Parts: sequence; C-alpha cells; structure tokens
Amino acid sequence: MVGDGTSISVGRPHEGRIIDGDRIPDRGEGFFTRATWAVRGQRYGTDELIDLLVGVSRRMVPQAGGTRLVIADLSGKGGGPAYAWHRSHQSGRDVDLLYYMRDAQGRPMEADAMHVFNGYGVARDGTGITIDVPKTWLLVKELLTAPEAPVQWIFMYQPIAVKLIEHAESIGEPEALVERARKAVKQPGDSARHDDHMHVRVYCSRADRAYGCVDGGSMELLAEREAEAQASPVAAWRISGASSVEVPPAAPGPAPSLESLGRALRAGSHRIDLRRWR
Repeated sequence: MVGDGTSISVGRPHEGRIIDGDRIPDRGEGFFTRATWAVRGQRYGTDELIDLLVGVSRRMVPQAGGTRLVIADLSGKGGGPAYAWHRSHQSGRDVDLLYYMRDAQGRPMEADAMHVFNGYGVARDGTGITIDVPKTWLLVKELLTAPEAPVQWIFMYQPIAVKLIEHAESIGEPEALVERARKAVKQPGDSARHDDHMHVRVYCSRADRAYGCVDGGSMELLAEREAEAQASPVAAWRISGASSVEVPPAAPGPAPSLESLGRALRAGSHRIDLRRWR
C-alpha cells in the first residue's frame, strides 16, 4: 500500500524516484557525515538501504577499533536527478562511502575528504594518506554478507579492488566470500572510476519490484542470497563462517520478518532476541 510510511523505490538508479524515503541521521553508532555532504540534502534512501548502513556501521565499530565510517551522498528527498553531483542516486538504492584511511604516520584516521588514490592506495595530493586495506576489506565483507539488504554492486577503482581481493585471499577468507567480492566489487565502465570513494547499490526489494523498481545488470548475487535464505531462514543472508550474529536455539512462535529485524536494528536496539529466527 502506497502511503503507509514504508519506502518505495521506483524505476532505475539513473532514472527513478523514491516514495516515503527514510532519512539517515547525520551521525550514529559507528558512522557520521561531514558538512560537505550534510548540506546537500542527499540523505534519503529506502528502508532497506538505511537498515544496511546502520547495521553495518554498528558491526564495524569493534572491527575498526572505533574508527567511524564516513557516509556521503544517498538520494535527495523524493529521489530524481541531482545532476550537480550524480547521474545515478535517483531511486534511493545508492550510497557513497569513504574508504577507511590511515594518515602519513600510518595511524588510523576518520576520513576527512574524498582523497583521490592511486593504484597503490596512496593519496595523490601528497598528504601521505593511504587506504586502510584491512579495514576497508572488513567493510566490504560486512556489506556483502549483511542481513539487512542484498548488495548488488560496490563500485571502486579496479586497482584498489584488486588490493582488497588479494588481502582477503592472504588472510584465508572463504573462497565463496572472495568469489562474491569478485562479482560485486567493480570499476564502473560508464562513470567516474571511483578512486576517491566507493559507491554501494542494493537490489530492489521484492515489494518494490511490484511498484516498478528496476534492477539493472547482473541478478546473480540476488539469486545467491535468496537461495541462502531458503536454505537457512536465520543466518541466511550471511556466508558460512562470516556471521557476526550468534543465534540461540529456536523457540516456538511465528517467525518475524526480515523487515522487522531491519527496523529493530535501525531503531537502535542493542539486544535483539533472535531465537524465533530459526
């Protein structure tokens, strides 16, 4: 039902809009935005995208040693074109994230700007800032295994993507996870090469497809996620060995929906009873 407060993504990322989009806060547990992007007003996304960002940021806090993720543009209120900054970002399913970074002394830092990086992950502006490859890989891993929404693409400069994949292989990540990253982490062929940030896009939700949401490109990762959901209703959205949620034994009663879990995460619940998610 349109108008019940649930977001609806309509059309394509390059030609679409969003109804009742959810606004991400300017700061939250594990994330914030800087004034550069806060003043633009491109802070709206689907419920699923906001759930994803809030959940992933929260789970990254201990993994990133407290370093917060910097979230840049989503879509404008109502979606549609924002040609001053983006050709896509129109339907509430796209978000720009800054890489995790280290300063010239190698110390972790919270990203202060979109520094342009070379193929070695070193800023081209002479600041000595580098991409924190291990932390950025953990972010990619969280995005690709998150329970809140299935990610279709993580656009970034190809040499940086290669460095992340090589790091994942060097630390013995499961091959299934590495292969998923190979499919999702790409340099786009029809836009900027994304050497200063990563651009994340989620698939249309099943409900939104009924209202005209259109996925472009490969549907392979969505099929994988849906197959996992059929195989394991609880941790289905996470690859075996990559889960950060421990599920206790099942208890009787109807299983809540994936949407209800996402809303609980976005509401800031720190203790969620997952026993009925079997």
